[in-house]
Amino acid sequence: MGVEQTERKHLLVVDDLTRRFRRRGKDFDAVSHVDLVMDEGDFVAIVGRSGNGKSTLISMIAGLIEPTSGTVRVDGEIVGRMDDRTLSRLRNQTIGFVMQSQTLLSNLTVLDNVVLPATLFDDAAGAAGPAAQSDVSGGEASDAMPEDAITPDPLNERAMALLERLGVADLAGSYPKELSGGEMRRVSIARALMNGPRLLIADEPTGDLDQESTEVVMNLLRGLADEGTAVLMVTHDSEALGYADYALRMDAGVLSRP
Repeated sequence: MGVEQTERKHLLVVDDLTRRFRRRGKDFDAVSHVDLVMDEGDFVAIVGRSGNGKSTLISMIAGLIEPTSGTVRVDGEIVGRMDDRTLSRLRNQTIGFVMQSQTLLSNLTVLDNVVLPATLFDDAAGAAGPAAQSDVSGGEASDAMPEDAITPDPLNERAMALLERLGVADLAGSYPKELSGGEMRRVSIARALMNGPRLLIADEPTGDLDQESTEVVMNLLRGLADEGTAVLMVTHDSEALGYADYALRMDAGVLSRP
């Protein structure tokens, strides 16, 4: 059996991935020869001090940064060979990305920010993976919606179910400037889950969250993994580690088991 056929069995295959930068006239590897394999339902945490390449690694996996060498395959396809539209579709429908920085659009309400990914491609709503197909609400979705909502009702209902599960449904009609840092992070998680990604990449998903909100978010991520979503999480939060299947450590660009 060929290498490509073997790799197609895995959702994510990172092979000998390196990203080299130049600083003060010297080259250094922010990410150095990293290998990683994940299947659907895996929940992997990456830990390590700041500046050791964790964010660079997950950005390459999502196709936001080009590697110096090595490859990333998602569902058997090499990310680095995709054109812009195919890569955008991958990030819209297959990969959900929760960034460490806040990226909500200031001119949209919370609800419209969450619904937005489902409106970017004609088939986005129909391509939803396990997270969207399962009952993410944990109960009945709230019917509180902005009066001027113009998006289709099924999308609003899915977005409201996610916001309800994350404890911020009452903020659906608010704007990002009205939210705290922790509230914005939970809304960002809801947006990343809107299209039911098969692979969720979360960079410090519990940053800015109190203990109660951390438990809500981590129980949601654990539940998604149990339902078949692969979750790759970067974290400094020791409480969050207990929800993952196992942890890897990033040190000077090298990824290894602790």
